[in-house]
Amino acid sequence: MADLTQTTEHVAEVGHEQVAHGYDHLYQDPAFWVAMAIITFFALMIWKKIPALIANMLDGKVSEIAAQLDNAQTLREEATSLLAKYQRDQRDAEKVAEEMIAHAEAEVKLLADESRAQIKEMIERRTKLSEQKIVQAEANALKEIQKVAVQAATAAARELISGNMKKADHDELIKTGIDKLDSHLH
Repeated sequence: MADLTQTTEHVAEVGHEQVAHGYDHLYQDPAFWVAMAIITFFALMIWKKIPALIANMLDGKVSEIAAQLDNAQTLREEATSLLAKYQRDQRDAEKVAEEMIAHAEAEVKLLADESRAQIKEMIERRTKLSEQKIVQAEANALKEIQKVAVQAATAAARELISGNMKKADHDELIKTGIDKLDSHLH
């Protein structure tokens, strides 16, 4: 019970509040030291201008990120314009290819028509040439037949004449033929 009496006296001396926490002095309370550390920390931060440094550092990061975003936006715009340019170039190339194909088809058709006309003309010329060769061959064949016929007739006539003619008539006939040739030549 003696302790209880001492505690009661102590409560009366120190005050009700300190006894409730169980500390005799304010300096023994850990909450006091935590509060002092926090106050000191913030005081040092303000005194050393740490919030301004942090703000400057964050502003630098914000500026860097903004620059990167601007750069990304610029790159995106360039990529978009390049894509549009390439798409235009592709459409132009397709149009040129279509025009070239149409032109080539027209040329092929024109060449085919010209080739048909040339082939037809060549066939007509060759047909005429063949007909002329046939006519000429017929004429040559007729001449050859006539020549053979004349030779055969001459040979037959010679045989008949030589068989029926005498030597004196023969000499006389040759002399007459020579005289006729001389008169025609002069």
